[in-house]
Amino acid sequence: MKALRHNHIALFGGTFLLLCVGYFLIGNYINRSQTDILLSTYAGLWLLSWPWLRVASTPLDMGLTSWKKDLYAGLIFRILLIFSWPSLSQDVYRFLWDGALFAQGISPYLYTPNAIIHQQELLGIHIPNAGELLSAMGSLSANNFSNYPPVKQLFFALPHWLGIHGIIAQIWVLRIIIILADIVVFFLGRRLLLNRSIHPKYINWYFLNPLIILELTGNCHFEGLMAASILASILLLFRKKYLISGMFLGIGIGLKLIPLMLIPVIGAFITSGCKKRQTFKPISLFIAGIIGSLGLIFLPMLNAETIVHYTATIGLWFTKFEFNASIYYVLRWIGFQWKGYNLIAQIGPVLSLFTAMSIFYLSYRVWTQKSNIYQALMGSVLIYLLCATTVHPWYWTTVLVLSILAQSRVGILGSMLVFLSYTAYGEEIVQESWLWLSVEYLLLFSYLFWELKNSQAQKDQWAKTSSS
Repeated sequence: MKALRHNHIALFGGTFLLLCVGYFLIGNYINRSQTDILLSTYAGLWLLSWPWLRVASTPLDMGLTSWKKDLYAGLIFRILLIFSWPSLSQDVYRFLWDGALFAQGISPYLYTPNAIIHQQELLGIHIPNAGELLSAMGSLSANNFSNYPPVKQLFFALPHWLGIHGIIAQIWVLRIIIILADIVVFFLGRRLLLNRSIHPKYINWYFLNPLIILELTGNCHFEGLMAASILASILLLFRKKYLISGMFLGIGIGLKLIPLMLIPVIGAFITSGCKKRQTFKPISLFIAGIIGSLGLIFLPMLNAETIVHYTATIGLWFTKFEFNASIYYVLRWIGFQWKGYNLIAQIGPVLSLFTAMSIFYLSYRVWTQKSNIYQALMGSVLIYLLCATTVHPWYWTTVLVLSILAQSRVGILGSMLVFLSYTAYGEEIVQESWLWLSVEYLLLFSYLFWELKNSQAQKDQWAKTSSS
């Protein structure tokens, strides 16, 4: 027994040290154009993380006392990245640019960076490190209006309000916020899992997930704050705090628009749990919470010019931008064979309509109690990503969080495979590889179909057992 315990300690101690080395290397020495070494190191992180991610067949109450080791390990991995420059994404430089505008009371939706850079004095705008930020964010971001919702802008502005001027110091502030959000996800996720009598250690699929650590803390993406808002909303929903639940979901929408697609599913869940005459009040409170928080968030910055710029920029994600897509790329290829040119302007809106119809179908199943809320929430975001024209690795965060609660393995598999999209980045150009795209999505779709088939078989077996 003592030998087994020593082996257990040695396994976790050894993998912990090697994981620290791996995260430090990616954070400080590996960039996204070094495809072979980047993918090899990422694969190594997953291999070494597996003892930490694996949920052993131990009693549920064991998960109540063994969480500190996981929390401390996840925090140390993130701290190893906190002082490094983001090496896999340029987005943080646009964040800091928008934050400089917002901190001065100027709407970041009114001007593109390129429109400001040569007339700062004329416009009465001062952006610290403007030249460095403009160069680092890349031409695509510099030529377009901001698409980041107002709550994000508040966080972007925080380093400027604190009077911090150095770029790396400003990035440290953003990373501290992101790490705090991940801690919130850790504890909220444990609580929701325990509410379902599921081992709380499953939250490690998020908290110790290499994709989450690298993309959120490492590359300063704010999906973790959105995930925390969604989990808080769900927890309050089960406690019948409908108004506050709606407010937290509204905050999530203010961070990124993704939670908008969860409203029909949650509305169906509220309706299914009430008698017909009692439905109006909880639904009204939930919607009032969303509208109230969105009003406070959006109204101060709302004007005709902002609406035009913001909607036009969001539309680019459906009619112009394309990266790491799945179903869209198949339809695009068919379009080329049929018409001889790219039909993204037509295919994007059609896929958006299909996504909306699918979400309403999933909501109907929740309303008729043929599906649980977690499966429907996960399914809504998953269908959106599979139909999207652009899928960056950090987009997978929401599916991962909801799949943990739905007890689906598709989220953790997707978080492994989506990193293959970095094979597109070279020293000078971005050129996607059909081979790696095929590997990524064939494995993902194969597992998804297997899981759906297996789930249906279990339901059929349960129905036979119940009838007998």
